[in-house]
Amino acid sequence: MERKKDNEEEKKKETIEEKTDKWIYKANDYIDEAADKIHESKTYKKADQSMEKATKSIFRKAGKLWGKSERYLKKQKTEDKKSKPENDE
Repeated sequence: MERKKDNEEEKKKETIEEKTDKWIYKANDYIDEAADKIHESKTYKKADQSMEKATKSIFRKAGKLWGKSERYLKKQKTEDKKSKPENDE
């Protein structure tokens, strides 16, 4: 009698675990499908293009500033060398 109860409890545990696994797989599939739909949408593509445009613009501006700072630092170094008197002892 006790063995039958133990077997029934094990079956219930297995079915609960199987049910949770099935729900997890269903949820993952649903999320994947929703993500695919979003990635294929026109709105997502437009947002992606505008972000890419903005990123390029930012990096171009950063590059220009970098170049300006490099020229400024080189200019400062040459002016420092010229204005520094040499001490010959």
